[in-house]
Amino acid sequence: MRKRFEYKTVEVKSKSVWSTEVPTKEIDEVLNQLGQDGWELVAVKVISSMGTSLSSMYTFKREL
Repeated sequence: MRKRFEYKTVEVKSKSVWSTEVPTKEIDEVLNQLGQDGWELVAVKVISSMGTSLSSMYTFKREL
């Protein structure tokens, strides 16, 4: 029987267009909670415009 997965995408928006601050503590908390729930991080995509990061998309999967 082949494995089946479900997927989840989480978006983390930048605090403002002019800010380079990343809420790393909050991101760590979310990543750790998802890991405890069986989710595995498989991809991260940074969304940017004209060299400024607007948000990051985190994609997770877990086996059904």
